[in-house]
Parts: sequence; C-alpha cells; structure tokens
Amino acid sequence: MMLRRVVALGVVGSVGLVSGCAGGGERETVVVTSTQWVDPDSGAVAEPDAGETKAEGEAENAADWRTEYEWVLSHPGDYPVNAAAQYTPDGTYEYALVEATGGGTPELLLAVGGSDTTPVIVFTIGDDGKARASTDVLMMGAPGNGGGRLAVRASASGRGVYQISGSSLGKESVSELFTLHGTSLSGGAKETFPSEGHLPDHQLIDWIPVSNPQPLRDGNLTVLPPSGESASGGDSQTAPSIQIEFVGNVVRKTGEELMAPRGLDMPNGQDPQSEYFLLWLDQPMSVTGFVGGGTDTKEIQYVALGSRELWPRGPEEKNIEWEGRVGERIRILKDKDDIGFPSDTSMPLGALWISPEDTFEVLN
Repeated sequence: MMLRRVVALGVVGSVGLVSGCAGGGERETVVVTSTQWVDPDSGAVAEPDAGETKAEGEAENAADWRTEYEWVLSHPGDYPVNAAAQYTPDGTYEYALVEATGGGTPELLLAVGGSDTTPVIVFTIGDDGKARASTDVLMMGAPGNGGGRLAVRASASGRGVYQISGSSLGKESVSELFTLHGTSLSGGAKETFPSEGHLPDHQLIDWIPVSNPQPLRDGNLTVLPPSGESASGGDSQTAPSIQIEFVGNVVRKTGEELMAPRGLDMPNGQDPQSEYFLLWLDQPMSVTGFVGGGTDTKEIQYVALGSRELWPRGPEEKNIEWEGRVGERIRILKDKDDIGFPSDTSMPLGALWISPEDTFEVLN
C-alpha cells in the first residue's frame, strides 16, 4: 500500500544569508510542525512501511541538495569573492559538481569568470541542510603578465580539490590538494608532475554555464578522466584513440596581420612584426579542447605551428623548422585527448598549437 505523507509547514521569517556565506539573497525559513502518513484512498492516518519511509527520505535528501545548489546557480552574484583574489570580473559564471569531502553528497564549484584569472568558490551542504560557500577560493587562468598557469582539478578519490600552478615555459607543474574544513580551504603537501601530464588522482573538470541546470538536476559529477585513463581510472591503452584531422597550407603571418582585423594590439609587448607560422585550414572547423580546468568548443581558422617573437630583450623562436615549409599543403593528425586551448594571452591569441610529436603529411 502506498501512503501519502501530509506535512504541516510554518513560515517563521526570512533570512538574508545562506548559512556559511556572506550572501545568498532572502529566502523564507520553513519549519515542519507536524508530519502524518495518510492512505490516499480512505484518508485514514496510518503508519508507513519502514522501507517506504527510508526510500522517500533518501529521495527528499537528494532533492534538497539539488534545490540548494540550484538556488546558487540562480543567484551566483550573491556570493562575494574573497578580497585577496586578484581578478577582473567579466560577468560570466560556470559550475561543476565534484566529490571533495567523501560524504556522498557532491560539492558545487562556482567559477566566477574573469578576464585573466577566474576564482572558484567551493560550496558544500552544511549540517543544517543549507548550501554554504567557502571563504577561500581556488584560482584558474593566467595571472599577472600571462606567464603563469593556474588550473583546478577534481580528486578521483574524493579527498579534496587540487590547485595546479605552473608557467607557460615550464616543464613541471605543482599540484596541491586543498581540503574543506567548514568554510575554509586548507592546503596540504605539494607534488610536482610533468606539465603535459596528470597525477593518478587528478580528474579534469567539465565546466557548465549556470544557465544550464540540467547536469545538476541529473545529479552526476561533471568530471572527465585524464588522457590515457578510462572513467573508472583503469588503463585505456587497448581503446583506439580518436584523431582529429587538420588540412591546409602553411603560412607566415605577422602579429599585426593577426590582431589588426580584431581591433586589438599585441597583448604582451612583443613587436607587431613578430612572425607566426600557421596551418591555415581549407575551411573553418569546430574543435573541442581542454582549457583552464574544463573544456570549450571553438570555431577555428588556423592552428599554430611555430613562432619568431621579437621582444625588447631579443628574439625568441619556437618550432622554427616550420618556416621551411611555408607554402606547402599539409595534413596533420592530432589525438582528440591532446587538444587544448591556452587560457592566457600568449600569441597567436587563443590558438590551438600543434606539437612536433603530432603526425603530419605533405600533400603537394
């Protein structure tokens, strides 16, 4: 027999804060004053089956955390960013669901969009059932002059959230696991790893615009396995890799030729006559790649091959061997899992880079 629960509610006032947050807007506080189980056919009060009570209770708990987090997504500007964070807000917000405390209920990460760096607030559900924001933040992007790199990774074991730091020219990055204690984030031991790789406990984060609450309603973690691992953490070497094909002509473009049509100056002070060697595609194509701590899909006209940048301190060259192939028609294959876009202001601005290890073929 299915029973219907009748709950008497009382509104006892309104509060200006979500527990543990310096923001959150006004919401009425509702207090349960009585609970009865009623047979929907006869209307008689009855005692529920124990299994039925447990199942409904679990469903309500699941709905509660979704409701709390959905409130955050609807009011992201109500949660102030720690004043110590150096960033220029651009008015955009993204979110992710990760397991960071091992408690079973996921944590919500709110990325407050910035032009160079993006702070990330960590939300959890407190003992009172309310969403509470961390007073500390993690950071993504390229601070200062664009030489640094900051990213956020989830923990496959649910032990916390990783802050990743490195530099555009460095071969190693530093990983630090931050754990949540109340509303504070506490850092732990640091570990270095190759910048092109990941540590075993790292999970990439799939960032979702706050305008799309469906992943939250589905209740699934928005994480991606690192390249070379399956979603369960096992080795996926037996699975064939998916390769993306880029076909076009190798061209030489100056920084001025690339930036002037966009109405922009050179971003970091290099000479506008700096040279960039590009594979100019036969036609624009849509490509999905990793950027910051998540993924993005962009329509691209070219991919970057090499450069000769002119700086006050002298020239800097990268993969300059492509200069000898200007005018050639090339086909390049790149593993889908190795595609990534820069999150800093390096030139060519926002371009996908082809590495010397990628397979290519001369077509003419």
